[in-house]
Amino acid sequence: MSKVLVLILAASVALAFIAPVAGGSATLAGSVLVLTSVLLGTVIQRALRRHDELHKWVAIELNKVRRVYHLGRNLGLEAKHRQWFTDLHGFVYAYLTAFDKKRFSQYQETNAAFRKLSYHLYQIPSLDSEKERVLYADLLEAAGLVAGARQRIQELWNGGLPSTVWYVLIAISGAAAAAILSAMGPSDRFTAALALIALFSVFALARKADDLRNLVGEDLTKKYVENLARLEMKREG
Repeated sequence: MSKVLVLILAASVALAFIAPVAGGSATLAGSVLVLTSVLLGTVIQRALRRHDELHKWVAIELNKVRRVYHLGRNLGLEAKHRQWFTDLHGFVYAYLTAFDKKRFSQYQETNAAFRKLSYHLYQIPSLDSEKERVLYADLLEAAGLVAGARQRIQELWNGGLPSTVWYVLIAISGAAAAAILSAMGPSDRFTAALALIALFSVFALARKADDLRNLVGEDLTKKYVENLARLEMKREG
């Protein structure tokens, strides 16, 4: 980002001191600049909301994975379900460790591990008691919430603005820059340079924020591996 800021600074100063003086309407240029800033600010706010919602859904997913595991462990107390739970233990472990040494942009690469886990839930032996049926119903509900959370996480991750919208924003930002330069008087070059720096910086920030890879640290995938400790994953005797 520092290289981008240096480029913005150099380009803004160059434009302000090379462009011919036109002495247009400063009021009109200011209005265009404010409008553009509001549009770009909205893009930044949208990106930050996606970021916060992404963290919320990751927390929901991990919470429900823990619930699936603990419900499965309770079912595994019965001898007939013990092997089923032992296998469930392995699938949960494999799913969470599938995130090890991955970036969050590789989230979809864990789909196969989750499918194996979710498919295994339906392989449970017969449920004879009411308690078993209640526990299993709760387990399936939690698993459904995990699946829903994973879907929402992938939607948020891929929910950046389409390229057509960015083309429009580029055009609007270019028009704002042209308005600033057209309103520049003989003694306004330094002020115009500052206005261009602000405009281009906000645009660069909006563009960077819209790609969640720039907001989501690698520590987010570590939460999945760290979730193993919270599960207290011990096979039942």
